[in-house]
Amino acid sequence: MTTPDQPPQPSGWGEAPQPRYGQGRYGVGQDGQGQDGQGQHGEGQHAQPAPPGGQPAPPGWQPPQYGQAPQYGQAPQYGQAPQYGQAPQYGQPQQYGSPYGPGPYAPQAAKPGIVPLRPLTLGEVYDGAFGAIRHNPAVMLGAATLVLLVATVLGVLVGQLWAPAISGAFGDVVADGFDDPAMSQLDTTYAQLVAAAAGTTITSLFVTPVIEGVLTVSVSQSVIGRKLSVSETWARLRSRVWVLIGWALLRGLVGGLLVAAYLVLAVLAGVAVGASVSEGLGVLVGFLLVLGGVALFAWVGVRLLLVAPALALEGQRLWATVGRAWRLTRRSFWRLFGIYVLASIIVYIASSIVSYPFSALGGLFAVGAGGGLAMVALTTLGTVIAAAMMTIFLSAVVALLYVDVRMRREGLDVALASAAARQGTSQPGPR
Repeated sequence: MTTPDQPPQPSGWGEAPQPRYGQGRYGVGQDGQGQDGQGQHGEGQHAQPAPPGGQPAPPGWQPPQYGQAPQYGQAPQYGQAPQYGQAPQYGQPQQYGSPYGPGPYAPQAAKPGIVPLRPLTLGEVYDGAFGAIRHNPAVMLGAATLVLLVATVLGVLVGQLWAPAISGAFGDVVADGFDDPAMSQLDTTYAQLVAAAAGTTITSLFVTPVIEGVLTVSVSQSVIGRKLSVSETWARLRSRVWVLIGWALLRGLVGGLLVAAYLVLAVLAGVAVGASVSEGLGVLVGFLLVLGGVALFAWVGVRLLLVAPALALEGQRLWATVGRAWRLTRRSFWRLFGIYVLASIIVYIASSIVSYPFSALGGLFAVGAGGGLAMVALTTLGTVIAAAMMTIFLSAVVALLYVDVRMRREGLDVALASAAARQGTSQPGPR
């Protein structure tokens, strides 16, 4: 059981050994004991330093006082640094390079897996996401895409049960008074598309959080160079599946209700101002309220962005994990927001380009014998490809953001380096 001062370690990463007090590099004195002075020289006494060269102390020789500057015209005494420039303080190693990153003479950070074990840059997060896919394609591509395909097909089949009712509604609203067979066929085709979209939306609510959890576990092990099989990944996630599904449903339901309620209040406020003052001012008030709502929900969404990876890796209860993710993202909003939004834009454009030919080809079969079924099949295939690309890449990015935030705030890089060293993964991971 963890405490607020001891953050939970994700499963499989291990714990970093902590040095005992007084056993650091500078924690042992010349007398063989610690710096508390309880060595062979007596209680509370320290050994006197000898003059340079190991020669006997001349009569009247006194050890230099710490912090005493040399006199003008005299050479600095033993144990004192001259005041020209800045000398490193006693007990601290001299630093080389920039304090904000590895300098030209500083040792490079260990990289046993897909990313270096230090705070990550924007490019390293994206490169690590692609590296995770290359490092374990069986889980990142094969298992995730297969599960998503099965869920989509199941959603399409379930949605076809509602297609006749949706088609009848379209016929009453759109094609009322038209006896054209082509128009009737078009209504049936689009009713099937709407029904398929509704069915896949329902199945994705249950399947997507499981896929995200699987991808998160795989990425977390790829960070230290460990490659899990599909069965090993599922064994690590099995106990957290229902918690992930519950969080996804709760987030979707509560978020949807709050967004709808806020939009209704914004519209009512705009109408009230427009009726009492002027229509232009009412429109402006409604517009500003909508913008404020978008900003508010974006802020809450980013603050809760790391809940899913924390649930998959840390094994705590739901509300404890929500509070922990909220604390982890404190003072990191703009960085997390920028990286996630940019990643979403990039993968959305790429997935749209890849899936567009399937949708365009399906549109050619919209009308004709069997055209409706062909259009639904092609459109569904394009949807699966686009959803797989977005889910895989964004899940990898969020998992790496979780690792990055913990390395910045909790020194997780030390535990990761220790876990990588124990399994002997000293070779660099895939680039």
